[in-house]
Amino acid sequence: MHLDLLEQRGVHLGEPYTRQLDGKLRELRFYCGAERVRVTYWIATGRRIIMLTVFPKTRMREFAEVERARQAMKRCQAEGHTLDEEEQ
Repeated sequence: MHLDLLEQRGVHLGEPYTRQLDGKLRELRFYCGAERVRVTYWIATGRRIIMLTVFPKTRMREFAEVERARQAMKRCQAEGHTLDEEEQ
């Protein structure tokens, strides 16, 4: 359901479903049973949603997980993983 909302609304989807972490880096927020889960992503050129990382939300792990997502986004941007091969 949350992914469908993100696909439909893109940058206009706000809290409580998603929130900005840092610059273009955002997180999709939902529960899996009683566990809070986060999927980090960014929206690239052409409104393409790039999923980065998935993690269970805990205060102790949050900083490290956001940093891991930040590094994944930088790596994707540096390597040009923003378009399908057939679109290049």
